Amino acid sequence: MSDPDVVSAFEQAKTLYASWKGLNSKKRSPQEENEYQFVTDELYSTLTSISNDLEDLQETVDVARDAPADYGLSAAQIGERHNFIAGRRKTIEDMRHFLAQPDAKTSQPAKAPFSGAPHHHHTDARGSHRPHAAEFDGHQEQHQILMQQQDEQFDAMLDTVRNLHGIAGTMNTELDDQAILLDEVGTLVDRMQTKLTSARRKVDKFLRESNGRSICIVLAMFAAILVLLMLIIFT
Repeated sequence: MSDPDVVSAFEQAKTLYASWKGLNSKKRSPQEENEYQFVTDELYSTLTSISNDLEDLQETVDVARDAPADYGLSAAQIGERHNFIAGRRKTIEDMRHFLAQPDAKTSQPAKAPFSGAPHHHHTDARGSHRPHAAEFDGHQEQHQILMQQQDEQFDAMLDTVRNLHGIAGTMNTELDDQAILLDEVGTLVDRMQTKLTSARRKVDKFLRESNGRSICIVLAMFAAILVLLMLIIFT
């Protein structure tokens, strides 16, 4: 198990290292010297990037080693990842060791030997340069394609972040509107509660007053009936 980005970068480093070895092991023309410097710089940059990625992977493995079950990994899988990191680090150290050694050949234009024809040797130098130039162009084109793919991925991620930001802004606006509506509803409920309380008090007061009047009316009617009966009886 390994990180696909690290594997891809490592394969690129191996290709650059093969080109570097071919250029480092011979006398180089001025054009080949430019190619040699470019390949060397690219190889150093790629090795540095891989080393940083391996450091991140090592930190992840160290965290997962303490609680592998939490990450759905077994001890064997963690060991496999550890071996992958260690092997890639060893290879990078070997590449850097060879890069740090003195140049195997001095950089100088190809010259015709004293016993040979100058024009014939010059033709051979150009012929030997053509495969390397084609290989250099292929590496440069591969690098450009990789950079373009990375740019497209970053653009897609940026669009996703922008969309999420827009959605979050819309949700925030809707929440603010709902909070305002809830405040208005709460105010209306308080007003209705006040009105209901006032109305209930008025109804209670009316009922109490109505009950007192009813008793007075009943007593007055009872007294009137009693008077009428007494008049009937005594007359």
